[in-house]
Parts: sequence; structure tokens; C-alpha cells
Amino acid sequence: MAEGWHGYASLGAGVTLDHFSDWRAKGPALQAWLGVETPPGLSLGAVFETTQTWGRQFADAQDPSQLSRVQLDYTAVGIEARLRFFGDKPVTPWLGARLAKSWAKPFTPNTVGQLRREDFDVTSMAFRVGLDGWFSDRWGVSLSTALQFCDLKFTKEPDADSTCAKPLQSIIAGPVLRF
Repeated sequence: MAEGWHGYASLGAGVTLDHFSDWRAKGPALQAWLGVETPPGLSLGAVFETTQTWGRQFADAQDPSQLSRVQLDYTAVGIEARLRFFGDKPVTPWLGARLAKSWAKPFTPNTVGQLRREDFDVTSMAFRVGLDGWFSDRWGVSLSTALQFCDLKFTKEPDADSTCAKPLQSIIAGPVLRF
């Protein structure tokens, strides 16, 4: 690559947490990122992220002896911009913003307590902060956290408009390659 330009690839795994709703869902998450960085430290790349979470148990409205867990899941594919600081140091912090297409199939209760699965196709965004620690010029480990907005929608009433779920937090760690 040209002097000062770098390519980046990372693959990470972690957890998605639902801190802001009453469902308290949590579960595994996977993320892949491939991008290119300009000399001032601005990166632009493609991102893939998927998660499946489980939350509080609810009794079915029609059969109260039947308990089911809320499920919040999404798969997102999009672009992410990252601004890296101290690129020549062993630890490089960065800030990121993602715009993505997300697909979700949440399993949530409506206002009368019936659990139902829905199917959504939405535009979502996330704000991310992370650290890359480098073992060599090429290999390192990345740790990041993000707040995802509108990756997930649901409806309370069958004839009502869908609404975005409260933001979800992800914590992802994994190897990163700089080339």
C-alpha cells in the first residue's frame, strides 16, 4: 500500500447487553470488520455484526403455565468509519460510527402479554469506542464497546407502528490484522 495507508481486518466475539429496557436480555455477538486507513488515522470499512440475546421470562397470556423468554436478535451489514489516535504507538484508541442495514426477528410480548415473533428490516446506527493493542507491526488484539440504535424494532399492538427498542450495548474482543 502507499506510504501511511493501511488495511485492517478484525474478527471479534463478545456479548450484547440490554441495559436500558425491562427485558434485560443478553447473549453472544460476532463481528467482522475490513477497512482501509488514510495517513491521518481515518478508516472506512465494511462491518458485519450478528447477535442473539435472551431476556426475562413471561407467562403466555393464553396458557399462564407456559413460560417463554424474550428474544432480541439482529444481523447488521453496513459501513463504519473509525478515527484512530496514536497510530504509531503499541496501544491505539479509536472512535467509530456505523450505518447499517439490520434484520431482526424479535420475540417479545404485546400489551396483553402474548409473546409473538416479528420480522423487521431497518436502517440502524451505532457509536463505538475501542482500543487496539499491537504485538507486532501487523498483529494485535482489539477490544471495543458500542451502543446500537434501532437494530431492533418491535410493536406492542398488532395495528400500531413499530418502535425502536432501547439501545443495546455490545462488548467485542478479538484479533486484528494491519497490512
